[in-house]
Amino acid sequence: MRRLLLLFFVVAHQYVMGQGTSMTLMFEPLEPSNDMMWVTQRFELVKDYTKTKTAISGGLETQSAILGNYGGFYAFGFTGGVYQYLRPWVFAHVGGSIASGGGAGAPDGDGLMYRGYAGMSIKSKHGTVDVAYNHINFPSGAITSNHISIGYTYVLPYRIEYSDHNRYYPTYFELVTGLWFLGPEDASRNSEPVQSAYAGVRVGQYLNTNHTVGGELQLGAGALGNIDGYMNYSMGLRFNTPSQRLFFRAHLGSGGGGGVYTGGGISTMVSAGTQLGGHQFSVGQWTALSDEASIPFVSYSRHIDFKSSLGFHRKGVDYTYNDSREVALKVLAGVGQQRSPGIDRNGNPYNPMSGIAMGLGIEAWSNENYSLDAYGHTFWAASGGYGAYAEGLFSAAFVKNGETFRYGLDLTSGIAGGGGIEVGSGLMIAPGAQVECKIGPLSNLKMNLRQKYFPGGTYSPVYFGVELIQSLPVHLW
Repeated sequence: MRRLLLLFFVVAHQYVMGQGTSMTLMFEPLEPSNDMMWVTQRFELVKDYTKTKTAISGGLETQSAILGNYGGFYAFGFTGGVYQYLRPWVFAHVGGSIASGGGAGAPDGDGLMYRGYAGMSIKSKHGTVDVAYNHINFPSGAITSNHISIGYTYVLPYRIEYSDHNRYYPTYFELVTGLWFLGPEDASRNSEPVQSAYAGVRVGQYLNTNHTVGGELQLGAGALGNIDGYMNYSMGLRFNTPSQRLFFRAHLGSGGGGGVYTGGGISTMVSAGTQLGGHQFSVGQWTALSDEASIPFVSYSRHIDFKSSLGFHRKGVDYTYNDSREVALKVLAGVGQQRSPGIDRNGNPYNPMSGIAMGLGIEAWSNENYSLDAYGHTFWAASGGYGAYAEGLFSAAFVKNGETFRYGLDLTSGIAGGGGIEVGSGLMIAPGAQVECKIGPLSNLKMNLRQKYFPGGTYSPVYFGVELIQSLPVHLW
């Protein structure tokens, strides 16, 4: 068996040209009976095979509703596909996805979704345009659709097989907190003005050499103020002075849940403020474009600039790998189940809930014996009748290193809601333990056991999860 695996590796290596990464933005008008239009994003690893002129992709996928009656509907999952060369610049493309999600009262059942698709791709030096026929289905719900999608794929310059010299623009990461000011006209659960806490993450990359324009992605959720279950996802631009003391940002995205009046989900966010060192202070306005919600907010963000080999541009900052520090960017994907005593908002005992987990992490510190890992990750219900339930989580894990196994303790905090589950304010804390087993040069299998607590809520589940971690060597300098 070992000889067979070795032979397979040697043969495959002869066919492989290289491994890269790609990002896809796709628009999906579902069949009219579903009353939704989705924006879908994919982040995938892509492996090219030269002799067969084939590329295989696999990674993470998100969907968010932007038009229709289900603003706040989100789904997250795993996707994979195959590109086959037909003629110069033209490829056939087939693949599939499995995901979980829901929200905004959509008939998503338990939240589990699968997809199959086939289409054509036209490649240029600027990227790839994808047109595909899709079939999606929520088998325990009433959402099903056969529709055409159109998307754009951009291949990132990141490569696992490094060259010795490249050019990239710097990247930045921000931990976002805020206070939102809602009135009865903004959310159905409020009969008087309330304040809601907001927490999220924002990642971006500068798009010019003097760092006055940056492209950004933001994901966040609300807690307190009777809007637990609210989430938003957006992308846009940040403009700032050369000193970065003053900035203005404008985003377009989707949001909903938690009783917030968001219509089909499409929304805008604008803000302006000042940055002092790594600390940002701003005021802004979040507005639903197809409903009544228009919410002012104040925000504090911790801003961190860094330069990495995972970038969007092949020009900008000049560096060599000899000047850099290699860290492990960890892509997490898996499944889990949690069980809780107590009664939900509908007066029913809590059912066991299974779901999909995914996220990103980084080895923040390590020596020969111990490591400190930090993760930003999510958990989405896929069974138990809680299709709209989701968690946005941050974890820190202190582990003992070994040749094959790593084990230790972790502490998780986050925001959760949806699906009729009584989570109080939506804030959560979860101490736990974990064990990792090395199954490949860059791959680990991790098992987690956590006890989750929701102050003020009736939900207190014990969670057990199994996750595959793929480490990508990324250079920082």
